[in-house]
Amino acid sequence: MSRLTIVALNAATQDAAFNQVRDIDPGNIEVVHAGFRSTWANVSARRRSAAVIEQDLPDALRSALARADVVFGFLVPTHLPDLAPQLRWLHTPATGIDHLRGTGVLESDIRITTVGSLFAPVIAEHVLAAMLYFAKRLGHFEQQRRDRTWEMTRVQTLAVHTAGLVGVGNIGSHVARLAKVFGMRVIGVGRTATVARVVPAVDRLLPRSELPALLNQSDYVVVAVADTGETRHMIAAAELAAMKPEAILINVARGTVIDEPALIAALQTKRIAGAALDVFAEEPLPADSPLWDLPNVLLTPHVAANVEGYLASAIAQFADNLRRFLSGAALENEYDRQRGY
Repeated sequence: MSRLTIVALNAATQDAAFNQVRDIDPGNIEVVHAGFRSTWANVSARRRSAAVIEQDLPDALRSALARADVVFGFLVPTHLPDLAPQLRWLHTPATGIDHLRGTGVLESDIRITTVGSLFAPVIAEHVLAAMLYFAKRLGHFEQQRRDRTWEMTRVQTLAVHTAGLVGVGNIGSHVARLAKVFGMRVIGVGRTATVARVVPAVDRLLPRSELPALLNQSDYVVVAVADTGETRHMIAAAELAAMKPEAILINVARGTVIDEPALIAALQTKRIAGAALDVFAEEPLPADSPLWDLPNVLLTPHVAANVEGYLASAIAQFADNLRRFLSGAALENEYDRQRGY
């Protein structure tokens, strides 16, 4: 084949992992490392479709992109299609594509792939950890430790409780499997819930129109949908009011899926018992957010999938997809512009 230039952004520390990429066709695949510095605040702004101010790009980055056939990278500069006129494929080591808003890539004909379900099992572990945090009252006992107080109290089991999955795709389906291990009843709402559709470990699948019914029945509501126009503020005041007062809301989707002010109000008034939040409308979470001070909230800084070895695993998956790309086969985890994810 003709020489293929792959520009890997911010991945130079993982150069050895790219040997499996080079070995697909030795001598004909060039991996060029380049740095693109941005901030998590900029990533968050793109996800909200807000304006992003970038610094001038280094000449080395411009030069690399100018001859790129393929780009591997999470952070990419604005106007990427103009900077990389021969770019045919962008692989982003992320589960979604909302961080690419405002870059021009989504509006182009450049093919885009993600990691898909690669880290769904890891995210599902995070969800179950959050359930156990509340069921076993770990926050309460941690405060007792700090206060040097010994007070025995009852805790809960997950068994016989209901996990309600708002989204039964890659992440939701893995959460369902783990929830079943703990003896939970599992119900879910899906974008395409039909009589014929069966999701393993989900006891009952409902269409999105029956979201209030799911919320009313669930002890743990797990939000795991893609961030699209259809899901923006999918969980707002009315949906929170439909939840059980003793229910816990867990969000591992995107902060924009939940109306954050409405959630804060529901938590402050104890309309719902608590929330485990790994994602937020604005990231990093502003220092003046009331969420920091609420005792019924478990906060984590967008780390549900941030497992050790993340990038090496993503590169191995990219290598497999590169074989498909070179052979003309269908790419795995390709972004569908019609569906928006």
